[in-house]
Amino acid sequence: MNSMSSTPSIRLDVLDPACLSEAAVWAERLKLPMAGDAEFALQLGSEGLQFVELCAEASGPIRADFVSGPAAHRRQFGGGSGQMIAKAVGIQPGVRPTVLDATAGLGRDAFVLAQLGCSLTLIERQPVIAALLEDGLRRAG
Repeated sequence: MNSMSSTPSIRLDVLDPACLSEAAVWAERLKLPMAGDAEFALQLGSEGLQFVELCAEASGPIRADFVSGPAAHRRQFGGGSGQMIAKAVGIQPGVRPTVLDATAGLGRDAFVLAQLGCSLTLIERQPVIAALLEDGLRRAG
């Protein structure tokens, strides 16, 4: 971390040379360098964007994925309108509210609500997380 700032350093890495031009667009849009020392990396490859911590003890990449993994399982076998998030927004038989998710994150709650028929508007203030969410939604579409 830069001793002059408490903001973590992030760079954009290209995992697949075919993604170089798209990576340059993301780098410019998010004002991220595409080289140099950093604590974290937003990586672009053939499977989309992911965010990783670059230290040796880091856990795996973070992605917004609505097609496979836990989201797909939740879509196929989730608890439907009995889920806590559904109850929290007031889903009832014949009632599907319009929801403003002002802390969208990676969109997991919004994904469940959309699957249950709610209309949603998502807001995420952290640009890198918003980029992961945007990429995940694009791939799911």
